[in-house]
Amino acid sequence: MANKFFKAMFCVTFFSVATRALGFLLKIYLSRKLPSDLLGSYQVAMSIFAVLMTLVSSGIPVVLSRNVSYYHGKQNNKAIGSIVSSGLILTGVICFVVSLIVILFPGLMNMIFTSSESSEMLLILLPALIFSSIYEVLRGALWGKQKFFTISFTEFIEQVVRIVVLVLLFETTFLNMSLTNKTALSLSIGCIISAIIVIIIYFKRGGKLYNPKFEFGKLIKTSTPITAVRTVSSIVSSIIAIIIPIRLMDFGYTSTEALSEFGIMMGMTFPLIMIPSTLISSLAVTMIPSISEQSNNIDNGELKNKNILRSKINFSLRTTVVFATLLLPIFLALGVPICKFIFNNEKAGLYLSVAAIVMIPLGLSQITTSILNAIGLELKSLKNYVFSAALLIASILFLPKYIGTYALIIGELLMSTLVTILNINMLRKRDLVNFKFLKTLIIMIIISVLTALLGYFTYNLLPLHYFISMVISGIVTCLGMIALICVFNVADFKVILMSKRKKLKKS
Repeated sequence: MANKFFKAMFCVTFFSVATRALGFLLKIYLSRKLPSDLLGSYQVAMSIFAVLMTLVSSGIPVVLSRNVSYYHGKQNNKAIGSIVSSGLILTGVICFVVSLIVILFPGLMNMIFTSSESSEMLLILLPALIFSSIYEVLRGALWGKQKFFTISFTEFIEQVVRIVVLVLLFETTFLNMSLTNKTALSLSIGCIISAIIVIIIYFKRGGKLYNPKFEFGKLIKTSTPITAVRTVSSIVSSIIAIIIPIRLMDFGYTSTEALSEFGIMMGMTFPLIMIPSTLISSLAVTMIPSISEQSNNIDNGELKNKNILRSKINFSLRTTVVFATLLLPIFLALGVPICKFIFNNEKAGLYLSVAAIVMIPLGLSQITTSILNAIGLELKSLKNYVFSAALLIASILFLPKYIGTYALIIGELLMSTLVTILNINMLRKRDLVNFKFLKTLIIMIIISVLTALLGYFTYNLLPLHYFISMVISGIVTCLGMIALICVFNVADFKVILMSKRKKLKKS
């Protein structure tokens, strides 16, 4: 079972890293092709699109995958087909209503956006919304059956298609459209292609659709809290995209300068901050079905083996800590040269060095929310997020006057820290966490600080071109971190070696 888990996680991680790497290259390409103010308009449009996408299908695929996993264990294909049909119909109806509102009330969009480019982009993104809703439901069904390769591969193909289309649109005069509209069109085309691929795979692998009436109520009831959490999260992101530029303009920035600052922060700095979430998402994708298998609803007494459940949860927490801190010393020490090389923007590097610490609570809030959702505590995770989001909103409302765009970093840090504390407290009350991850966290922070100092002094002492100094300092920092991780045995290499030896003996 351990080997099966690590193989699944390796598969998901490989494709997730490849997909995110392509996405990151896409962001670099956009940052060099789009002026920073247009990049800001793009980020604003995408934040609203994320809200619509969340409303359409965020909670349904998660709950659907959980139930498919349960029915798959009982070989109840009719129930699987029924709940998949329910998911497709529900997302279809919501998608139709949302699209109709966007099309029929353009004035509403103009009130929300500060630029006409954002409104036009949203209309072009509607096909992406429609086809993504189909894709997410069928992806959830494949996830429940633990078809990790399939779902990871289709995400990778979507990103490849999007990049190819975007480059063709940007580098040719095939369509007489603005660069921002071409960016939106590339996403819609990518989503259409990936949806078609998943539809073919689902039915080719024996997937069927059955009468959905027995699953409608159950799906709506259990998916609503998760949808609410993610919708609130997307709304918060949209509020940030709207308020930050406005608040900056209130304190002397022009509209172009405000959008530029926001574009740098969200289009350059935060994509780097979100890199660990790729690994954490891979961990969640592979762990959540097995966690749900032990308890579909912990408070209703649905529990197979509490010791196994506790072990899986604590493993997830410790692994998340390691993933969230791997890049911390690099970003702390070399944020400026990294962003100078990637984006040709030193300000993004200054933001990165300050924001790097956010990766720890952000990762822990991500995995703990997934765990709560997996064991039937969706409503409680919703309450925790809503309560914590107030800190973020307060930060972006009141702090820009004193610290400008850094208010967003402070707000994200406060919110994700509080979410983590509240979520872990929920697990503690149910005796599902042993707090050994705190020891791992303290050790990894000490290691990160020491190696960050090593990297910083190495970079500043080298009388070489900044790129060469950055590479040498990065290598020194990484080697130092690996050495200290081995000294403290953070990764528990003995367990890995024992697993390998057992496998060799069996073969």
